[in-house]
Amino acid sequence: MARYAIFCFVALMSALVTSAAMAEDEIIVYSDLTGEYENQRADFNAVVHSSIDDLLRFKSADSKKDVLPMSAALEERIKGAAKVGIPWLANVTLATEKKTAHLNFDIINTAKAETAFHWTQDFKVKNIKALIAQLEYKMPMTLKGRFLELGKVIKKDKRLVYFDLGETAGIRAGDIYRIFIEGKEIVDESGNSFGRVDETTGIVKVISVTAVYSIAEMIIGELSVEPGNYVKRAASNDESLYRGKILSVLENFVAINVGKNAGVKEGSYYAVFRDIKPINDTESFRQPVGYIKVNEVFQDFSKGELSISPTYELTKYTIHHGDRVEEVESPRKDMWSLNRLMTNINSDTSARILYMSYQRDSSVNVDLGYRIKLGYGDNLLASFGVMQSIAHNSNVFAGFDFMYLGDPALNMFVTVDVDTPISKSIKLNLETGYTVAAGLEKYNGLNASIGLKYGFDLF
Repeated sequence: MARYAIFCFVALMSALVTSAAMAEDEIIVYSDLTGEYENQRADFNAVVHSSIDDLLRFKSADSKKDVLPMSAALEERIKGAAKVGIPWLANVTLATEKKTAHLNFDIINTAKAETAFHWTQDFKVKNIKALIAQLEYKMPMTLKGRFLELGKVIKKDKRLVYFDLGETAGIRAGDIYRIFIEGKEIVDESGNSFGRVDETTGIVKVISVTAVYSIAEMIIGELSVEPGNYVKRAASNDESLYRGKILSVLENFVAINVGKNAGVKEGSYYAVFRDIKPINDTESFRQPVGYIKVNEVFQDFSKGELSISPTYELTKYTIHHGDRVEEVESPRKDMWSLNRLMTNINSDTSARILYMSYQRDSSVNVDLGYRIKLGYGDNLLASFGVMQSIAHNSNVFAGFDFMYLGDPALNMFVTVDVDTPISKSIKLNLETGYTVAAGLEKYNGLNASIGLKYGFDLF
């Protein structure tokens, strides 16, 4: 019983310490916009208050408390806040004159009358609304950075991420954090900047914490997260919200439960996994049973279609609502090949041409691809071709080339890629076709080629 009592006491004290560490301090906020743009005072004040409220460290003081107005001297307001038990005071002013504005932002400890945060900056004003919009983006970032609520990725190691916030910033194992970069600047027709919108690159779960840094495991974003990306607490600490799952399947179209909120981008690929054998309570040996190419991304879900594969038809009828998905590298790489072509093989007159080709998938149709060829033998070869997957198979295509072999010609072909033991990226290519209307008889008729293909993304 004594040990149990000691254990309960230690657990209670630990909980109280944690609660104290996470408690919000009251802060009284004074903000004002002066000068020729005073008509935008309400918008500026709203931005200041929302930026401070976005901090986990503070909560706005009860407005019913007896505090002095903005017109009172700063020293008197600090003493007044301390007198009624408000430990922090924010004093924020934006003074505007003609085409310039001066921002002064202070957060002061009222008991000690000491400034804990000071930020001053001059801005050029082309459009006051645009400036306030810029501050709406920049102000929370600056505050969170100062009060250790915004960090940066310092290292990425496969599925692990190291970032520069630790126990001193209140980080705990199990916390969910969002990783993001600054998005493109929002600019109107007149060239006025209205700030930026964050672009999420990943979601991580903290697994280990030291005094000054934390280690987190990727939930989503293994391909997108990079050192230097920003890190801040996610909107929800519910891990299940960020684990990719299938929401709905309609023939070859699929919806998944993650979108912009988790860093999903159009054109990315997600593998559908099936658990094969459990490892422990949470992990299993898994096997991808299909691939989804994302075409449309919304805030909290995305839509795409099944990518072609040798098991396309099986995938189409075996994936279901609730199946787990994870972002993967594109299974459809750009392909370079080196081939030897033999023309008009069914006659006594023929030619041999060595050529290189570049093949790229269509961005709008998963079954469609394009290619260009350049070569030389008995004559110059140049062509542009369009090809369609046969039965949604990623290794078998049929199509036609618009060719130049001294004269214009048309080549209809079937091409097959065969996996090799050398590498997953290297394939043996076998092709047969029929060329018509070439200027020389030796090019017309049945042709065949053999070569090697190598897959990698050029763009």
